Amino acid sequence: MRKQKLPEKIRKALERGELISHEEVMADFSPKEREEIHERARYLRAAMELRRTRRKLKLSQAQLARKMHVKREFLSRIESGKQNITLETLYRIAEAVGKEFKFSFK
Repeated sequence: MRKQKLPEKIRKALERGELISHEEVMADFSPKEREEIHERARYLRAAMELRRTRRKLKLSQAQLARKMHVKREFLSRIESGKQNITLETLYRIAEAVGKEFKFSFK
């Protein structure tokens, strides 16, 4: 997805401290851009959950990376949403933190 400036109406609303509905924000993007935004959001939600779990267990990135036998930078990329997370990686994370990874469709 290309980086772009915020649309004028969004920028002005932010400057005024006003809220804008999700629909208003998304209306300024093409269908392809909206899909890219939603896909990126899915990765970021997974990354945030991993970070939340790691912090709840009081583990640093370096400590978790050692338990997973990976570089800390790899874990950092996962937590920032820059690294694709495979099922194998999810199972390795779960094993490293002593949890069970459950996969389900909702």
